[in-house]
Amino acid sequence: MWGSLKISSRTAAGATGREQGQSLVELAIILPALMLLFLAILQIGFLLFTQVGLTNAAREAARNAASIAVVSVADATPASTTYFTRLTNSSTGFLKRNVGGYDPSRLQLAPATPRTSVCYYRITDASGVPAVMARVEVEYSHPLFVPLLSAILDAFDGATDQGFRLSAIESIRVGNAVLTSTDLGDINSPTCNP
Repeated sequence: MWGSLKISSRTAAGATGREQGQSLVELAIILPALMLLFLAILQIGFLLFTQVGLTNAAREAARNAASIAVVSVADATPASTTYFTRLTNSSTGFLKRNVGGYDPSRLQLAPATPRTSVCYYRITDASGVPAVMARVEVEYSHPLFVPLLSAILDAFDGATDQGFRLSAIESIRVGNAVLTSTDLGDINSPTCNP
């Protein structure tokens, strides 16, 4: 009776060893796919984190740009340059404060289209009153770090630069300005930073 138990336990131990070997092979087959999936989730998470930061920075810059009276091109030109500098400053700017790992060299600047800019333009509101809008547009190429995913995502934005282009646009009405001049262009010809 004891002998048969020993034989059975050896058979069970032998089967367990084979099952462990099979599990190891299955893990080796599935591990690369799982790692790629994990890295893809991580990359998408970084992209979403950066998108939220860009949106916050554009909103903050537009709020600030809308707080000063701009009624002509003479007012809009220095104001747009000032707020562009405040947006993009590499040590204290709105982008530096809101975007994790912000790299100023990743911004899309002139002559690229679309580009990062701060603009002012005139509108006529629903009640027929002329007004001024401040618009902040940010174009940023976020770096991609997952090789296979990089090749796929890099093709979507039209530029092969090992980055994924993210953008944020925010427009806010300049509340304290009464537009008296007609030299300020409309949305199709705004006054923007140089």
